Amino acid sequence: MMNPVLVELLEHWERLRAGRIAPMRSEIDPRAIENVLEHAFILERPASGVARFRIAGMQLADLMGMEVRGMPAETIINAEDRPQFQAILNGLFQDPEIIQLDLATAQPGQTGIRAEMLLLPMKNDQGEISRVLGCLVSQGAIFAPPYRFHIRSHKITRIVGQADPGVAETPEQSVIDTRPIAGFAETPAVFKPAPVTPKPDDLTARPSYLRLVSSDEGCGSA
Repeated sequence: MMNPVLVELLEHWERLRAGRIAPMRSEIDPRAIENVLEHAFILERPASGVARFRIAGMQLADLMGMEVRGMPAETIINAEDRPQFQAILNGLFQDPEIIQLDLATAQPGQTGIRAEMLLLPMKNDQGEISRVLGCLVSQGAIFAPPYRFHIRSHKITRIVGQADPGVAETPEQSVIDTRPIAGFAETPAVFKPAPVTPKPDDLTARPSYLRLVSSDEGCGSA
């Protein structure tokens, strides 16, 4: 079972994607995930290069003891597990997947901390998977950062969306039943147009306020 914070983010992501492979980055509404923002982050990977933190909440800053924005995503992973982490991220960008990671740290002189990470793909304005919406929730007191985690296990969930050719709807599935639901059907009212009042002729209906005055009226002879 995922941490409730991760579940909340996953549900928001699912609502936004609405059956597509992934939502757009511009569709993410921070106001809708206020309880998650402290633990959330966004990764960005250019066309060629490594994924880096574009935005990160305070949880990551506390664990690392510094601002992680602009740093490679693998910064928070132990050196020996970084190749595996990079392979997981590359797989997400190439073939969009939902990634769950079970993490732990037990570095010398530090208190062991367990953590869960969720990684969700997002599209940029060109429709390319170049962003990741992530969340990291840790358990344990933070005494001596920076902490770096090793990967205890991970789970990959394939995303089925409208872009998958194997799940296209059949004509029968896309038919909408327009019959009225029993108990809510009503007899349609008969439309009765309002009576039309004939308009009087504009010239004859208006009272005359003008009087024709002859040019000869009131004029004496020369």
